[in-house]
Amino acid sequence: MPNPFSKIRSAAIDGRALNPIFRKVQLKQLHDALLEKAPGIQDAIASDTGYPQTEVQIEFWLAMRQLAQACTAINPDKALHDEYAVSRSQSTPQEREPVGIVVIQPAKHAFFSCLMSAFIPALAAGNCVIVETEQSLLRTPRLVLDIIAQALDHDIFETTMTPVSESELDHQHIRVLQNGTDKAHLSHHLVSDPDARVVAIVERDADLNAAAQELVRARFVLRGRSPYAPDVVLVNEWVKREFLEAVVRHTVRFASDEGKKQPPRTSHGQSLSEQVRTEKGVNVLSWSSAGVIVDVTDRKSALLNRKVQESCLLVHAVTSIDDAIDFSAGSRLGAAYVFTKPSAAKYICQFLDTPMAFVNHVPTSLLFLPMAPPNTSVSPETYLPYNEVVFSRPKAQFVAVSAQDALLAQVVHQASPQQLRAFAQEAMGKLPVVKRVKRGVADMNFFNQGIVTGGILLLSTVVGVTGICSYYGIGLIRSRVFNGV
Repeated sequence: MPNPFSKIRSAAIDGRALNPIFRKVQLKQLHDALLEKAPGIQDAIASDTGYPQTEVQIEFWLAMRQLAQACTAINPDKALHDEYAVSRSQSTPQEREPVGIVVIQPAKHAFFSCLMSAFIPALAAGNCVIVETEQSLLRTPRLVLDIIAQALDHDIFETTMTPVSESELDHQHIRVLQNGTDKAHLSHHLVSDPDARVVAIVERDADLNAAAQELVRARFVLRGRSPYAPDVVLVNEWVKREFLEAVVRHTVRFASDEGKKQPPRTSHGQSLSEQVRTEKGVNVLSWSSAGVIVDVTDRKSALLNRKVQESCLLVHAVTSIDDAIDFSAGSRLGAAYVFTKPSAAKYICQFLDTPMAFVNHVPTSLLFLPMAPPNTSVSPETYLPYNEVVFSRPKAQFVAVSAQDALLAQVVHQASPQQLRAFAQEAMGKLPVVKRVKRGVADMNFFNQGIVTGGILLLSTVVGVTGICSYYGIGLIRSRVFNGV
């Protein structure tokens, strides 16, 4: 029986996509094909998801912008110059080569932008790509994958609706699992955890109106399906009422702009927003076409520990910053949004177990992307979870001998007593004493400021009590001496 991915494996072995001109042409052809079918792609996305036109256009724009930037970044002249660096007696310590094959399982909440977030850097790095999807009646996956297949060389791209086994590939590869997996994570797997909880913290000194606007948009965009939407908002109890009023105001504006959207159903036929009607310890504050605002008063409620995947914003009051941090502990978060002054934000971010924390804002582009795999760094500008480096492996070539190695080689061949003494002195030499930097009050961090403030209050109390006791004690002694006289 022939291997279904034999042409992909052959192309990877031959290095079909190694040529920078070939890669640039492939990306250009893909960009042209997607542009030509842009109206159809956007109509399919809107039909499958029910997203408003604004959000559909944003998703399409993000994917096309990444594609254009990747195509522009490929410089065939520079690549050719770097390829022959060794022939010019120049080292290439940063040189890399493609892994070979990349298998992608795209996320579902924003299929097009999530697919492109991995597909574009994988192709730009010189890999062949296989996209693994599920059988469904959705229009978008079939349409987008057909366009890609027609635009690219048939030997470097393939699609499948069945799981791809290791034996079928029989070649070095990387798997991008944006929907997570129940199986063991192998070293060549980039596994997202879409069920990782995302927490927002709103402290009493935050700009409550701005915080409400950011969090309402983050929760209700894409019908609340983004894995980066906040699952619970922990707001300081002193400002909870004012914050909730701001949330309701911005929810009304969001509903008027975006129109009516029905909450998605769960596998049991009931949405989370409907479940809160019968849940104990919750107050439904707003129920509109945009979504539901829920005040969860019971700390033991199961709602506070689940992943929310619809337009339902859960708010819970906390007593302090430490209370919010303790509540967020227990499992690694997917992300955190912190709304407070910079000094307090530093303290909160320091103790939250999360790979990413955003202070006083929620990046909109992040909502259209899959959850970043653990131990990977996102782009600081685009928040993309993948780049060409993760789809390649080192292939450094060194020509010049380093100064240290030249010295060691000389010592190994013929060491003089002076050199050996110098080696011994350097190896046995002590490091200089570490000097502590004196910091002023203005440079203290949030935690130290709290200690100093508490110390000052305690000291002032002790001094005050001591003074009063001394005053009355001296008066009593004087009166006894006077009476004795």
